Amino acid sequence: MGGLRYSAGGPPRQSALPTLFPAFRRDRYRKTPAMSRFLSAEDASHISDFLSAPRLRTFLDLTRSGQREDAIELHQATMTMGTAILAVTSLIEVALRNVACRQLDRVFGRPDWLRNPPETLRWSDIEKRAIKTAEKNAQRAAYSKMAGPDKAALDAVAFKDGQDHTLKHKDLAVARQRAIQVSDGQIVAQLTMHFWKRMFSESYEAMLWKRGLKRAFPNKSLTRAEVAVQLDVIYEIRNRLAHHEPVYGRRLEAILGAISFACIHLGNRDENVVSPFAKLILPQREVLLGQVAIMEATFERLTRPSFTAQREKAATTDSWPGAL
Repeated sequence: MGGLRYSAGGPPRQSALPTLFPAFRRDRYRKTPAMSRFLSAEDASHISDFLSAPRLRTFLDLTRSGQREDAIELHQATMTMGTAILAVTSLIEVALRNVACRQLDRVFGRPDWLRNPPETLRWSDIEKRAIKTAEKNAQRAAYSKMAGPDKAALDAVAFKDGQDHTLKHKDLAVARQRAIQVSDGQIVAQLTMHFWKRMFSESYEAMLWKRGLKRAFPNKSLTRAEVAVQLDVIYEIRNRLAHHEPVYGRRLEAILGAISFACIHLGNRDENVVSPFAKLILPQREVLLGQVAIMEATFERLTRPSFTAQREKAATTDSWPGAL
């Protein structure tokens, strides 16, 4: 994975608005019971097999004790926090695609711009492939929800000259799926975060951003590049978590900054007003902050002093080692 980066102006801009969590206190999580105290040496041995030695080594190298029990606790703290991050970033993705679609429907004056782009919109090969894949996935999803008789009824469309009874089951299913007409909304639901974040790339600045996509982030002081950087962070961290990789240190600071950026600016013109989107994800974000506090307390308790000092420095600078 490429290294995360901030925009040229430094870390993501934050609002002067007071925190949405005035009653949130990290101290309440400092006395969370230590998981490692409940693990026997035999438990740790079996768990090491479940996680694999190379995976556990990452955390073992961070511990001050060098004990597998502590490494396992660090691993579990990051995994639990990762689940909380995914809950928030999933809502960001859903909101982003719906806001973007609404703005582009308005720009092009038609809802079918994905599959039938006007002359002013020229998809790159990457986007063309993504749309085709999304359409196939939408057809497959629709087919999976059909009852047997409804699936068989598709043969009249799929096989104009009669069904070839020598077809294998898989080939029959694919032919039937191609006969299903799916809506633009069904395709939108199948497009990935990679597609939506590319809408804010330099390649589409003239075709999309300047023509109206900017209204998805209506604060006039924001540039396309600033938005693109934060969406890239969300995409990278989301993919890392989807592959069960840990997120801490500089990557954690980056994703928390990107989430804050989305809360402040997505669909919101005035950064000093709490946005409707920020209110929407308030429960998930509060859970995330609680898990961050638990993870920080766990790391402070179990990791080497030098690691803790590095992490504290990373909270105020952009100097966290990229390898983490």
